[in-house]
Amino acid sequence: MAARLPISPMNERLSLRLQPSRILAWLLTAAYSLAAAAVWLAPFAAVWSLAGSLILGGALVRDLRRHAWHTAAAAIVALDLHEDCSVAAHSREGGCREYQIARSTFVAPFLTVLGLKDDAWPRARFVLIVPGSLDAESFRRLRVWLLCRCSGRSDGPRAAAV
Repeated sequence: MAARLPISPMNERLSLRLQPSRILAWLLTAAYSLAAAAVWLAPFAAVWSLAGSLILGGALVRDLRRHAWHTAAAAIVALDLHEDCSVAAHSREGGCREYQIARSTFVAPFLTVLGLKDDAWPRARFVLIVPGSLDAESFRRLRVWLLCRCSGRSDGPRAAAV
């Protein structure tokens, strides 16, 4: 007779430490460059194209510091996911805030967009996670955790059709 595996306790948690990611930096830079090219190809006056490019450049720097390099004070550098689909997000400045995993969370083999919802704030906050942000096993565990533990809820994450 085969031995049965022990059932995991209900108070489990998954702790992750996010690392700076060159892959995410390249993806963000490519996306913002494509947007800037679209602005210049649109039938706008040069002054408007220049203004749009400057705005996109500033947004790129903000997103690189927050999501790819983790150098911004508000950048999330560690996550503690709990059994009830709540998340303790630790920022670079040392703060910790509790969130719920939002329905807008996206899970795919190449990218996870973790939507974090706070009752005190009407908009969700997002954390971009690519395989380079975590080691391969932690990235796999995060995706499985989100799909298996939080997708059964009415506001759980959506999976990509891949």
